[in-house]
Amino acid sequence: MEVGNDNILELHYYFADSSHEIDALIRNKCESELLAIAYEAASIFDIGLKLVTKPSEEGGFKEFWRALGENSQQLQVLLVAIGVVTTVYFNYNPEDEQRKKTLEELQIQELKLRLKNLDTATETEKQDVAEAMANKLSKNLKVTKRKSNFYFHLSRYPKVSFISISAIAGTNRLRDEVKLSRSEFKKFILSSDKLKIQEDDSAEIEIISPVLKDGNYKWKGVYKGQPISFSMIDNKFRDAIFIDGLNFHAGTSIRCLLQIHREIDEVGEVKIKGYSVPTVIEILDGPTARKTKQGAEYLHAKGMIDNQIDLFS
Repeated sequence: MEVGNDNILELHYYFADSSHEIDALIRNKCESELLAIAYEAASIFDIGLKLVTKPSEEGGFKEFWRALGENSQQLQVLLVAIGVVTTVYFNYNPEDEQRKKTLEELQIQELKLRLKNLDTATETEKQDVAEAMANKLSKNLKVTKRKSNFYFHLSRYPKVSFISISAIAGTNRLRDEVKLSRSEFKKFILSSDKLKIQEDDSAEIEIISPVLKDGNYKWKGVYKGQPISFSMIDNKFRDAIFIDGLNFHAGTSIRCLLQIHREIDEVGEVKIKGYSVPTVIEILDGPTARKTKQGAEYLHAKGMIDNQIDLFS
């Protein structure tokens, strides 16, 4: 891949008309998202990167960023990976189990080692490294969200009919140009920012402020040393308060199934949006632990499911 002195990331907008002008706000928004992807990718693979702007060109409208860093070959592979991850659709589940996430981390570490030995790699091996990097980048929430933002902005600007994002060394493209049509933009746009609800089925919450009257009021408690507000949606537990006169004292805690509601923000950071408790398993009052009926039913059902999983695995 070592072809010339300048390593360039090119963003080419193809227009539906013969003009060579682009809306400045759209351009700046798209540029911001693509640069964020580039720097996130460099951070993940420990590659020193600084992008500087070169003069744009006509032909639709072309943006150029010159990539500066200590290792030219690493920069070239990185730019190819950025071009792949931003123009090739990867299907993945952001809620993969921890075992798969651990495997991904190990594979990223392996790629970092391969990046350090590019001097002896063939051109085919370098392309393989770039595509493997793109595959890993596609599973990064920040990259995914930024890419979604990029195509969302473009989808609202009908003048753009195609785009391509390419890596160039000197005067040579490091990979054949891939032109992405406008009809494909929607594949990259997230339909929702909400993530799968995370559950902790042995959560212990010290009750600070129970809600002792009917209504959709938030309870307050301490979970893992942090104060939280949560919705108590265990109706049987609420009935025990209102009908049976269940009492709370200083230090009373509950062991419960806690649901953690999450979503990703505009830059791909995971944010907790709220907590809810659908099942109270035990009430802990000093040394005394009282298991609830619904808690016993929940544990029994969970045990049955766990046994089935063990049997088939």
